[in-house]
Amino acid sequence: MKRTPLELDWLPPHADFEGALSHARTLSETGAPGWHALRALSGHRLDFLQTTRIDRLLRQTPPPPEVPRLRLALLGSFTLEHLVPGLRIGALRRGLALEVHVPPYGQWRQEILTHGSGLAAFAPEAVLICSAESDLVPSLPLTTPEAEVEAALDAAIADLVQAWRRLRAMGAAVIQQLPIRAAAPLFGHFDRLVPASPGAMAAEIEHRLIRAARAEGVLILDPMAAARAEGIDALQDRLMWLHAKQHVSPAAGPWFGDQAARILAGLRGLTRKVLVLDLDNTLWGGVIGDDGLDGIVIGEGSARGEAFKAFQLYCKALRERGVLLAVSSKNDPARAEAAFDHPEMVLRRADFAAFVANWTDKGQGLQRIAQELNLGLDALVFFDDNPAERALLREQFPEVAVPEVPEQPEDYVRCLAASGLFETVAHTADDARRAEQYAANAERRRLEIVAPDMDSFLAGLGMEMRIGPVERVDLVRVTQLINKTNQFNLTTRRYTEAEVEAMIADPDILTFCVRLTDRFGDNGIVCVVLGRLRPDGEGGRLLEVDTWLMSCRVLGRRVEEAVAAVIAGAARDAGASTVVGCYRPTPKNGMVADLFPRLGFHPAGGDGHSALWRLDLAAPPPPPPHIRLSVNPVRQ
Repeated sequence: MKRTPLELDWLPPHADFEGALSHARTLSETGAPGWHALRALSGHRLDFLQTTRIDRLLRQTPPPPEVPRLRLALLGSFTLEHLVPGLRIGALRRGLALEVHVPPYGQWRQEILTHGSGLAAFAPEAVLICSAESDLVPSLPLTTPEAEVEAALDAAIADLVQAWRRLRAMGAAVIQQLPIRAAAPLFGHFDRLVPASPGAMAAEIEHRLIRAARAEGVLILDPMAAARAEGIDALQDRLMWLHAKQHVSPAAGPWFGDQAARILAGLRGLTRKVLVLDLDNTLWGGVIGDDGLDGIVIGEGSARGEAFKAFQLYCKALRERGVLLAVSSKNDPARAEAAFDHPEMVLRRADFAAFVANWTDKGQGLQRIAQELNLGLDALVFFDDNPAERALLREQFPEVAVPEVPEQPEDYVRCLAASGLFETVAHTADDARRAEQYAANAERRRLEIVAPDMDSFLAGLGMEMRIGPVERVDLVRVTQLINKTNQFNLTTRRYTEAEVEAMIADPDILTFCVRLTDRFGDNGIVCVVLGRLRPDGEGGRLLEVDTWLMSCRVLGRRVEEAVAAVIAGAARDAGASTVVGCYRPTPKNGMVADLFPRLGFHPAGGDGHSALWRLDLAAPPPPPPHIRLSVNPVRQ
């Protein structure tokens, strides 16, 4: 029996799709309002035809200048064009404008190898390779010895790795789709024990692909794992494969596009950072204000209680991964906090970076949480069992992601995981420590309250800053910061890991990686600066600051003054007489509009999109006295 196509059931259905599309079509002539209307429409559950219709209008609607953009090449040996609308709409859903290049059918390897090809001219920033099982699994007699099978599989992987390396040399992030299982078992359950059976080779090639991707810095898209709950028949249509070589069925195209768009959004730093939770009937069953501590349902003793406990366990695991947890609930604050003393509760009050329980509008609570954590509303995911509250929040704050929560708590984990809102393309030690770092920030705020003045507060922190070049071990974290930092970011230029790797190998680029510790703990990497040495036109050299970003967790501590002093010293050591900085305003980086003049830079022109500033190194700025500096020489 044919399976129902995969659906984006974590998104709410639309009550009037035709009316909303007509409204977006009217607005599309005005530019930005039309793009935002289409993005709002993409936040609903869509089928293949609806996705295609939105995409057709999207291609006629230029995105606003502040919207992040990404050039994606879609490569593979089978038909791919029908997947493009799902990719573009999946990216739109995450606030990303996607341009897609698809080579002619069957020509993707030639495009990689040919100088001046359409792929090279497109200059992709990311590449998604969609591999069919037949691309990688050799056709061998069933009696082939195991050693020969392994050699054939090794050759297939080696060939693909060469393609990855060529693409990374272009400066593109590479995403490899794991093949979708197509071969039917020949031996039943014995299939995996026959080395040359298609099933055994497919399983082995998948393991080897993952190991090779880990070694080569390649990302993985795993549609098999994502579709497992619904069944592979919902992802594939064998008739469409035989007729049109469509390895993913058109009906599953919107779902597939959304899966890939999650990774692309992660590359541009558009992953959400905070899970904001309601309390009653979301983290436990019942109402704490009415039922009391003994009356709420949580933990062993009932299937419903175990469902809520499983959801808390998943939230706890997200926190340990680096996602911040917060609460916005209409509740009595004392009773709400007391609920976490329940013996079956997995989450505790200390697990939440922000906690808002009162009788005001939940939207105000979200605003307060964003302010406390120094993040934008677009960093938040709000999970609430109440459909009326969800609808209101979507209307009031479209920047906040609000999944369509199922009625039964046993489906909560699947819903949140299926949304992909916390998809990441890297995980570092700094990510794992994020919750502790925000807890330490709360301690710093308490010290600031009792300190007699700002100088005393800063001196009492005992800050030590370590600055050195960006090393290969820093590559993942630095790329992550470049792509997700918006507020303290002078230019908001985005780079792939391959591009950053090329920069740290370039002798004309100075890189600065800044770590900060204080009496409350290790803040990790808090600042990244990339600068290029250029001739100044007068026989000397200058340092042009290409990228300067800093974590908002350390704002107000004069860290930027210490960084400026180190940049000036390194530039002078490299033979430069001037540092040139650029400020490119965006809707989110207004806080650094006056950074360069505050640091002693002078206006140096610019254009309608950016302003240039110059610092004469004859009198570089001194570092602030309350920060101890440890500086390693920057490579030249």
